[in-house]
Amino acid sequence: MKSLFYLLLLTPLLSVPLVAQEIVMQGMILDAQNQEPIAYANIGILNKNQGTITNTKGKFSLTVAKQFKNDSITISHINYHPVKILATNFSDQKILLEPKTTELHEVIVSKGKIKNKKIGVKSYGKLLSMRVASRDNDIIEVAQRINIPDKEVKVKAVNFNIRKWSEVDGVKVRINFYTNRDNKPSEKIILKSIVHELPTDRESSWIRIDLNKDAIYIEQDFFIGIEFIPNFETPTIVDLGAILTKGKGYRRESSLGTWEKLNGAASINVEVQY
Repeated sequence: MKSLFYLLLLTPLLSVPLVAQEIVMQGMILDAQNQEPIAYANIGILNKNQGTITNTKGKFSLTVAKQFKNDSITISHINYHPVKILATNFSDQKILLEPKTTELHEVIVSKGKIKNKKIGVKSYGKLLSMRVASRDNDIIEVAQRINIPDKEVKVKAVNFNIRKWSEVDGVKVRINFYTNRDNKPSEKIILKSIVHELPTDRESSWIRIDLNKDAIYIEQDFFIGIEFIPNFETPTIVDLGAILTKGKGYRRESSLGTWEKLNGAASINVEVQY
């Protein structure tokens, strides 16, 4: 589905084809070492816009059309090795994921003057917004390209604009970092699951997620992704600030789905130190 910006507050229409035959998959994703449920693991068919996400108890339900029966279902989480299962071989089951080994980043202390900079989209059109609305308990993710100085930077915070009329009770986001390949998001590069619930008592339309304690160091241009997590009870509907003059934004509407280039960009920026 094409991702568009809307003047004022217009809702994109979702066209859902009727499918005579479907495959319904249910299961639970667990940590292979301690049998603990894995929350917010992504389950889907790579680049086919068929997917969902686990809830806080590690459970999920995924319905796909029979036309995808010969495709592989990928189960992934930033902290675990992914698993693939052929759709026709999928049954209600517990799926175990092996944790990844986290490598410590070597920090080089510079004796020069420390600089702080905000990079990305720092404004929004007053009559412009971009709506994200979850469906089928799946994610919606918006990403913005970040061009850093020619040196390693520490990412201190990410900021994004949510229009003041948006109801954010219970809305959670996950912050993702992607390599820049051919000017679009590619592989994830930070092995951290950074999940935050949006504040409801905000005075500003800008949301700031402090990442200073996460010790995130990056030495190449990247994409910052804001992944909106469904609350599995009521639909998540949020309107992001947006701008049409910066064409480095992307969006996808399914776990492991296809990234689509935006006509402009969502109002997302990062604070870096170097």
